[in-house]
Amino acid sequence: MRKNGLASLIPFYFIILIDNLSVSLIIPVLIPISYDAHSGIMSSGGTSTRDLFYGVAIGSYSLAMFLGAPLLGSLSDHFRRKKTLALCLMGLALGYALTIWAMLRRDAYLFVAGRVIGGLFSGSLPVAQAAILDVTPKERRVNSIGLIMFCVSTGYVVGPLIGGYLSDSTLVSWFTLKTPFIFVAGATLLNLLILLVAYREAPASRPAGRMAFPNPVKHLMESFTFPGVRLLSAVLLLMSLGWTAFFQFIGLYLTANEGFDQRAVTNLISVVGVGLAAAFLSLVPLSMKYLKPHVAVTGALAGMAVCIAGTALTGSSAALYALCLVGAVTYGISYSGLVGMMSAAVADSHQGSVMGTAGAIAAISAGLSGVVFGIIDGSSAVPIFSAAAFVVLAFALIAVRGMGGTGSQGEPESASTTSMV
Repeated sequence: MRKNGLASLIPFYFIILIDNLSVSLIIPVLIPISYDAHSGIMSSGGTSTRDLFYGVAIGSYSLAMFLGAPLLGSLSDHFRRKKTLALCLMGLALGYALTIWAMLRRDAYLFVAGRVIGGLFSGSLPVAQAAILDVTPKERRVNSIGLIMFCVSTGYVVGPLIGGYLSDSTLVSWFTLKTPFIFVAGATLLNLLILLVAYREAPASRPAGRMAFPNPVKHLMESFTFPGVRLLSAVLLLMSLGWTAFFQFIGLYLTANEGFDQRAVTNLISVVGVGLAAAFLSLVPLSMKYLKPHVAVTGALAGMAVCIAGTALTGSSAALYALCLVGAVTYGISYSGLVGMMSAAVADSHQGSVMGTAGAIAAISAGLSGVVFGIIDGSSAVPIFSAAAFVVLAFALIAVRGMGGTGSQGEPESASTTSMV
């Protein structure tokens, strides 16, 4: 194993950062892109048409990620990490370039194509994480995982700030809705250059035989028949559907119904990012240290359902921010606890499969919630109350599972390690 210095690993941490800020960057800026007839992408069209475009634009990215992530994993095993991550960065840059071009032409179809291409190449988090751990001595891997978590959390805080403030012409006259995408495209290309120059990968023989082309849909369906994680996978799916519906549509709901402007949405989504950062960096380890995973997850899901529903019921801005902050914290605890329980329920030989299942569930949930609620009525309270209902169902399932008092294989539950979004 070839050891690289910390400086040579910087591109991998930036890849993780860019991957995660790409998810949250779009939230505040996509609202004016979809609904502003003057500066947005469509000069005409009713609310239902714009709702559909919003949902497809936000959901297609995650659906493409669901399809692309397993293939990127196979590419990294066959062609090594550096080449695969370089391909990811080029694909992301191409996706952003198409997005910018679509906005210049006011072409909604090209915009969605850019989102799809970006999504296909954005599932590089597991590859970047593996590349970091490949060259990190065992005694320093805990520190490396801490830095990975920091990048994940920072992406959720910085993303909406980039999207919201770099598109605000009242701050700088030449800022437009295209500026955030130009900025991130430039950062992606710079990261590609640093990766090519700074990181040297140890030579290795190419695996024999042809590269495997995994079927993500088949893999996801098989996870629900695997003993030990079947019910936990269902709980994770319901919880993820609830969270992603809320995260994707809360800004749109507040803009359409509560008079929020782009800056207010930007600040609110950043508060959600702060809650996620607090959860993943400190509160998750504390909750898993002092509570059984089942107890922590059950309590967090109950709190999450209340917080999500409350955002559509409160008329107070202070209460709204508090509910979003606490809701993000409870999501972090719920997600990490569920993935930890799934990990504890299977043997070491199946850990990779379980982690892949968790990632696939998160991606497919975000894709489906975006497209479905965009079709139904994205700017109403329907996505928010539906999100709360999904989380209530997840709570009911995990509560029923807990009545037996044991894990799915008949052994007592134990605290487990934190997992990432």
